[in-house]
Amino acid sequence: MNAISTSRWRIADALKVHADDATTTMPVIAYDFPTMDESVLIWDTGALRSIHGQTVTFKGWHVIWSLAVEKQDLTNQNIVSEWRNRNNSAFIGYWYSRDGVEWTWGGRLLQKTADLRPWEWSGGLVMRDESANTVDMFYTSCGYAGANETDFQSVISVSTGTIHADDKGVWFEGFDATTEMFQADGVNYANAEEDPYWDFRDPHPFINPADGKLYCLFEGNVAGMRGAFSISGPEMGPVPPGFEVGTGAQYGAAAIGIARLDSDYHAGDFTKWTMLPPLVTALGVNDQTERPHVVFKNGLTYLFTISHHSTYTGGLEGPDGVYGFVSDKGVFGPYRPLNASGLVLGNPSSAPYQTYSHFVDPDGYVQSFIDTVPAANNDPDNPAVYRIGGTLAPTVRIAFEGDRTFVTEVHGYGQIFAQAAWPVAATPDPRS
Repeated sequence: MNAISTSRWRIADALKVHADDATTTMPVIAYDFPTMDESVLIWDTGALRSIHGQTVTFKGWHVIWSLAVEKQDLTNQNIVSEWRNRNNSAFIGYWYSRDGVEWTWGGRLLQKTADLRPWEWSGGLVMRDESANTVDMFYTSCGYAGANETDFQSVISVSTGTIHADDKGVWFEGFDATTEMFQADGVNYANAEEDPYWDFRDPHPFINPADGKLYCLFEGNVAGMRGAFSISGPEMGPVPPGFEVGTGAQYGAAAIGIARLDSDYHAGDFTKWTMLPPLVTALGVNDQTERPHVVFKNGLTYLFTISHHSTYTGGLEGPDGVYGFVSDKGVFGPYRPLNASGLVLGNPSSAPYQTYSHFVDPDGYVQSFIDTVPAANNDPDNPAVYRIGGTLAPTVRIAFEGDRTFVTEVHGYGQIFAQAAWPVAATPDPRS
């Protein structure tokens, strides 16, 4: 394996972020957007995919998973409160569709016996390679241990089941147990003792085409005591003359993490992992790099992540949206920011919270969910002037041109495009 030389998202890069550039901005969503199902609220979402990255159909059906909560008040009188507290009762649900446009809610994916902790947070639903219908849900098992809510736990985990379909729909079996994969080690990635606000979640497994091994990306933070980082030349980059690091920059410590599986993937053994150094860090720039994922295209490796305006540090600014980096040396880098700044697709300034949790597929189709769409102004505390989403946004498409990306197409709300069909012909096992 090539050694990882951790790349930096530098202050100089972030200073180039500009909202409302037509090439890197989500289209404005209409206030009267459609919803997929009025009985649930959903947010982080992903399509069923192969371990090599392609979005796949199963027996002609499109399938997606979503973080979800069931609405307690179908009149929507309490939707603001329900939306703001959704993470505290999140579970993973699924949808299926014949055309990738009109979706049917399938309900809960994991059985409650699989829950080692109260909440199921983001990850990815992946067909097991060389299997007709085995599927693995990689996710974040998290929540407080004990009644005093002082010990928050967040463990990257997996649950395994099988997928089935007929002419009427799609259903799953299994998913009745969970295997813990790995958690923050305090050496490569900050743990709760180092950073009480540490992030460690959002697994994205994939086969590295360069060596055939399975790796897993995840959101983490740079190891070290929170707020004790010194932001200097390497983190700053070529900033303008006279530039001074802003107050609070030392609290920006996001990292895109990676681990290598050392047990047998084909046997479904996800118990042995080696934690590797981060691929990218954002010291002095931002404190969250959520849902990292990778796309291999045109001989380049594209590394995407999502982040918030509110998690920038040191006075830096950028929109909620998807950010990205590119390497011409493979998974282990080094990486440089896409579009010089890192911004790939941000919300327009007229609707700064309209979408989030973007996910880029190998053909450049980008899915996200609708958060809040303003009617008259951007006051998030006045429900009279904005509408809660809890449903999927229009799918957009970006074009890749080396270090640059461009928004080129807009498609339907929640529309999914597949690159492959499943089942596929099984490859004979050379060990048999």
